[in-house]
Amino acid sequence: MALQANWDDLRLLLAVSRRGSFLQAGQLLGIAASTVSRRLTQLEAALGEPLVERGVEGCWLTSRGQALVDVAVAAEAGLRRQTAAELSGEHTALCGSVLVSAGEGFSSCVLDAASRFTALHPRCSVELLVATDFHKIVRGVADIAIRTAHLGEPSLIYRPIGKLAYGVFAEAGYLKRSPGVTLATAVNIALLPPLDMLPQMRAAKAAGLDRAQISVNSFSVQLESVRQGMGVAVLPRILAKGLTELFPELELPEMEVYLVTRPQALKQAHIRCFFDILEQVLLEVLCVGTHQRAS
Repeated sequence: MALQANWDDLRLLLAVSRRGSFLQAGQLLGIAASTVSRRLTQLEAALGEPLVERGVEGCWLTSRGQALVDVAVAAEAGLRRQTAAELSGEHTALCGSVLVSAGEGFSSCVLDAASRFTALHPRCSVELLVATDFHKIVRGVADIAIRTAHLGEPSLIYRPIGKLAYGVFAEAGYLKRSPGVTLATAVNIALLPPLDMLPQMRAAKAAGLDRAQISVNSFSVQLESVRQGMGVAVLPRILAKGLTELFPELELPEMEVYLVTRPQALKQAHIRCFFDILEQVLLEVLCVGTHQRAS
């Protein structure tokens, strides 16, 4: 007889899937790594089959574990939709503006969330400030920010969302013109300082991807250059739709993604509602990026 896992079990397995280790899953859920391991072992014993493969460098899901994670993602999305619906019903007359600060790579996520939010609450508006200045939210300029660094300000709320995975990508036309391209021969669309000091950029350069004939100071321009077949670049997997990933053996550091706000901001109903919707959009996008990497 098949045993059904409850939401607590699914939530635990989902955290392990997103973080890749018991330690980081425990940090996400606020419990000890030993508790994560013990509860998963109990769940595996109850189901009669392994869900997680343990290794020295972390852990990964079995096929049954991935099937349960897919159920968990659907359940999580359902719970968030229900919460959003309850907020919508509770605050039918929401009005006000939300100012969001985010880097270029997250602009599409913010716009998606803004579309969902304003459809529910037509008297509200969203302003997107595309910037890399992490301190705008501390100074009260922005209500919500998307960050890839935790600066530890005690006055802010950090909500960990997941990890941004990277790879080296190129357009099909470039690959036709450069058959047998290697790390040493690839034309890299590089980033200018200080963006070139990001961990994934430094790792790629250290591995040999340092033939840069074009350098830019914009992620969107870098992406457009690759789409025009001008070279290859280190890009987030979630933005590389339609491109071909090169050098899959190259492991590039991932970046944590945080949704950041101030406690005072969340006391305002319209900001709290948008925060929840934006969180759901980011979770959906990062989950897709994780599955793309696994496949």
